[in-house]
Amino acid sequence: MNFVKAFPIVLLFVPTVAFSAEYEAQPILSAQESVQDVPLATEIYRIDEQVPTDGYMATYRIETQFGQFSASGPGMLQARLAEIRALAALDHIQNDQQFIDAAEDTAGETFENLRQFAKQPKETLKGVPEGVGRFLKRTGRSAKTGLQKLGDVREGNLPGVDPETTSNLPGGSADSQAGPQGSFTENVARASGDVAVNILGFDKQRRRLAKELGVDPYTTNQLLATRLDEVTWAAFAGGLGVNVLTSLVPGGLVLSSSSRLSDWVWDTAPGDLRVQVEETLLFVGVPRDQVDRFLRHSYYTLSMQAVVADSLKSLEGVQGRADVLPLILSVGSEGQARFLVQTLDMFRTYHVTKESLSQLRVQGTIIGVGGSGNSVVMAPVDYLSWTETLDAFSANLTEATEGPIVLFVSDEMSGLATDSLKTRGWTVAETGQITPDAFPLR
Repeated sequence: MNFVKAFPIVLLFVPTVAFSAEYEAQPILSAQESVQDVPLATEIYRIDEQVPTDGYMATYRIETQFGQFSASGPGMLQARLAEIRALAALDHIQNDQQFIDAAEDTAGETFENLRQFAKQPKETLKGVPEGVGRFLKRTGRSAKTGLQKLGDVREGNLPGVDPETTSNLPGGSADSQAGPQGSFTENVARASGDVAVNILGFDKQRRRLAKELGVDPYTTNQLLATRLDEVTWAAFAGGLGVNVLTSLVPGGLVLSSSSRLSDWVWDTAPGDLRVQVEETLLFVGVPRDQVDRFLRHSYYTLSMQAVVADSLKSLEGVQGRADVLPLILSVGSEGQARFLVQTLDMFRTYHVTKESLSQLRVQGTIIGVGGSGNSVVMAPVDYLSWTETLDAFSANLTEATEGPIVLFVSDEMSGLATDSLKTRGWTVAETGQITPDAFPLR
């Protein structure tokens, strides 16, 4: 059976039939009990004790001097707290007299040139001396992505997002406003003009600063992204190096770079990273038009795109791995994008460490088929409840699937959900057997 055709993406996770009259009210978790290894209050943040859930994800609310932040999905709280510590560190830097003096002494001409690079990427690229090999590849890929983003926006759409095929995957409620903020010019300039900026080394400095602070250089936290830009612009043009910047920060606010992010994301220029993603996806059989759309998709950062490509590459020999791209492209929020990124990472772990998968297919979400014919479902969620949606999804999958079905949940699952799925013949694996990182980058 062709599961993509049988269950159109626009209907993902939509309950069409109620199979049970007994469903759970969405629980409110205790932050103290659910994140015992994290202090709920420090000098720079306070986590609300009550944590609402939506049947899949728990949403943590974090109050800070920089405003309120939310974290939804497995492990995202750790990432948000790292970002808040980074904001506090950047605040220290920007208020330090040495930084202020350097910023005031910034060479006006250099700073204005950098501003022009961001504002006029197309004109800037024309002035770049032509080279060969990798330079031309990353320049061409970045410029193509930027122009395609421009075309999407002129048509009134978010880049890469088709509102007619938006899915109802978990993760859509809390982050419905996620995605690029600010002016379109700024976003396209960053996508298409970064090669010119890289010539002067600005982007390399920015990635080094993000690495020292232990945060994703392509973060969707708009306040953090802006602060990283501001500090790097001023320090770069003013002659301050990253080592000098981080020396201005109290030790407790600078994280070790041995975090979940790996060196190759920090150390690889974005143009080169895009080329790697493109070449990997084409290699596994993804059509070029889908690759182009994925690279400009509003809800996948470059880091997330790299994880997707790496996961699909690691699923060597698995049929249908290229066929999951329409589902990946259907997301309508950052939360849904992260759900699928982590789903693929869980499948990669399963394939490499437990059992070789023979196939991936799409039926509401990504389903793996083991070598013995068992179907494998990955659920990177905080708290899985027995809801009408889960009831309908599991009933549809059970009816359409031959052989046993095994579910892996990354965190907690209610007793009613566990019992109901077991009654339906599913095997529920122990919580945490295959758990995605908060943001898996290897």
